[in-house]
Order: sequence, then structure tokens, then C-alpha cells
Amino acid sequence: MPTVTIPRADISRDEAIQALTQELPAGFKIKPGHNPDVFTVERGTLSGAKVHMKPNAGSTQFHVHGTGIIIGRIVNEFGMARKVASAISKTSLAQSQAADR
Repeated sequence: MPTVTIPRADISRDEAIQALTQELPAGFKIKPGHNPDVFTVERGTLSGAKVHMKPNAGSTQFHVHGTGIIIGRIVNEFGMARKVASAISKTSLAQSQAADR
């Protein structure tokens, strides 16, 4: 499970979704989850990842899991989850903190 830590604690789910939408290429769909700290990213029927946001002492951790059933989940854990985690680390959320240093 890839995890990305952004050094900012006040990131809302909507802000994270907006930043990730700008970073991912066309064809990726981002949907809010039932919990205010969860959203999913899909690219087709069998390719997806679930993102859990967790505030943590001045930062926000993004835990990214592949979705699917058995084999599909394993494939998505190594493919989609890593793509989504990489995109999160490149979003404006991460870039604005790097510029502040």
C-alpha cells in the first residue's frame, strides 16, 4: 500500500480531489466516498484505487489501496495505487509546501 505524506494538516477531501484531477491524465474518474476522508480513483471497470486521508500532527497522510477482487486487487495495488500515489506527490498540494521551504 503506497502512502504519501503532505506536510499540511488542513487538506479537505474536495481540495485533494481537485488537485488530483488536475494532475491525472484524462480518463481517470475521481469520486468522493461515503466517509469525508475517503475517495476513489477509477480508470475503467476493473482498474481502481481507494484513497484514505489521515491528518497526522501537522501533515496529511494519503494511504492508497488497489481495488477489486483477489487478482484484480493485487494488479491494482501494484499499478493503479502506485500511479495515484505518484500523482498525489506531484499535486499542487505538495508543490506549494516545497516552494515554502
